[in-house]
Amino acid sequence: MNNGKKYLVFGVIIGIVLAFLYFQFFAPRYEIKKTGISTIRIDKWTGQSWRFADNTWKRILDMDENWEQIDRTLQEALGKPYTQVDSGVALKSLRDKYPILNDLSDDELLERIKLVYSKLVLCNLYLTDFLNIKESGSAGEVSAKDK
Repeated sequence: MNNGKKYLVFGVIIGIVLAFLYFQFFAPRYEIKKTGISTIRIDKWTGQSWRFADNTWKRILDMDENWEQIDRTLQEALGKPYTQVDSGVALKSLRDKYPILNDLSDDELLERIKLVYSKLVLCNLYLTDFLNIKESGSAGEVSAKDK
């Protein structure tokens, strides 16, 4: 009976070590996925996920919001008219005019359009504001006495 207990304890310890090694090296907990322009880390054990932004991992929260209604409300707050566009027809027309876009899926193309358009608009707004500040003479230069 004494030998049986030793074998049991030894077997449990070996089992724990083997399970640890298996989960550490052969079944990694986290999976990293590159989706378009963003990188997502998924925890396989809990199902939680994070996105990589600003050189840190930020948790993605599960929210069951009515995003279309929220987007329309934000659009109305700006006073810009909300128009319905048939994306399929518009993307087909865009692809017909520019054949290089034929290899992209609709989602990838819409994501690229969003990036390019927002970059152009935001850069132009920033540079316009910068030039306006510079022309008014308060460009924010630090004087020698402020140092």
